[in-house]
Amino acid sequence: MSKLMLATSCALALLGVNALGQATGSAQTSTPAPEHLAEAARSLAGVSDESLRSETKKNLVQLRKDLVQLRKDFETLSTNYKTSPANSADWQPVLWDVERDLVLLVGGGGLEPAVEAKPIPGLAAEVPESPARTSLEEFRTHLELFYDAAISLHSQAPPAKDGVAF
Repeated sequence: MSKLMLATSCALALLGVNALGQATGSAQTSTPAPEHLAEAARSLAGVSDESLRSETKKNLVQLRKDLVQLRKDFETLSTNYKTSPANSADWQPVLWDVERDLVLLVGGGGLEPAVEAKPIPGLAAEVPESPARTSLEEFRTHLELFYDAAISLHSQAPPAKDGVAF
């Protein structure tokens, strides 16, 4: 076995996937998607209007509007997922709305740029470093974990019948 194949097999084993791309027991014991939704809700509950800081009144008003929209979209996501967890077409578009709301509040979820980014005209002010920002970043983490768990749970192929997968 080549070093690349060995490394790939080890990495897949750590991720809970066997050589055929099927989930192994370790992946199935991960935290269920509803628990991640509940954790996300707890993190979002930690953000209050009073915890938002802004240098200008205009930015504060916009931040509060963005937070209200985030809460509304998250509630819709939670309701849609609880109603139809296996049908991602019901809840996934709302998940993208929640992510859009988060981008307006705390920026993108990628790595921080090495160079100080310049503000983009017309984009809502980001939440400055504060407990609110920390809670929103925790919210994003739980939301990403929810998505991973929900997609992996509901995208598994149906069980094989008589040794033949459908």
